Amino acid sequence: MSKAEESSLLTERVEQLEGGLSPSERTLYATLQANLENLAFETGASLAQKSGVSPNTVSRFLRRLGYKGLNGLKDALRDDLRTRSLLNATLVERVEHQPADLMGHLNAEINALKDFAEQLGGAHWRTIVSRVAAAERVFVCGFQTVRGLAEDFANRLALVRPGVEFIDLYSGVLGQWIDSRDERCCVVLIDITPYAEAGITFANDCLASETDLVVFSDEYGIARYIDTPYIVSMKTQTGLILESTGGLTSALNVLLHCVASEHKTDLRERMEAYRARVQNLRLYTK
Repeated sequence: MSKAEESSLLTERVEQLEGGLSPSERTLYATLQANLENLAFETGASLAQKSGVSPNTVSRFLRRLGYKGLNGLKDALRDDLRTRSLLNATLVERVEHQPADLMGHLNAEINALKDFAEQLGGAHWRTIVSRVAAAERVFVCGFQTVRGLAEDFANRLALVRPGVEFIDLYSGVLGQWIDSRDERCCVVLIDITPYAEAGITFANDCLASETDLVVFSDEYGIARYIDTPYIVSMKTQTGLILESTGGLTSALNVLLHCVASEHKTDLRERMEAYRARVQNLRLYTK
């Protein structure tokens, strides 16, 4: 969601208020408008301080707007983002007005991969591979529409190196995450949602604990909110009805191959163990 769209959501609520805004509410409203892009990191207290009003004024104003506190406003912005993304009229137009020849879209996908390929020989990519390959534990995390992509990558990566797990922040007590606190860890975060508060919060928590953080995102994603040098951004808007995750999938497959090369001395033994286990369990029978 653009800043203008987020602002529109607030403006609509404010215009519906009876009696208008008090001077302190107008100041708070202006502060909210100016800090929408970073609202995920704000608290009621921080907004009160920035706007020069009391925390009670923040609470009362949000209730007047119909929200259950600041978290209610954040939830509404996220819900509005999802609705606008799926009901956006341009999505239908992309199908109705697309040319019969889809090569333009495919060329956009190819160009995105070409841009990524130019990174493969550089120090930035080599460092990312090194961090993922050398860590004692690797956790892979993804939210919402890319959760399946993240989980699949974790399963594949676990085949070529030990100590890999997909971590689901909503699954319970996060035992494996707690047990890893004394180990050298690397987190691979895959996130393309432009207002992914959970991903941003999790990423910054990783950095605070000195965990290596590798982020795979889109051109509009969460990278601007995260202070890690290990970021790979892939083009996802290629003119198809929905943003394409093809580039991200290919980039993760290349990372998998590179990490496997770093573990090549152990790879044959791991593959043999995998083959024996599969045969014993009769997972793939003719």
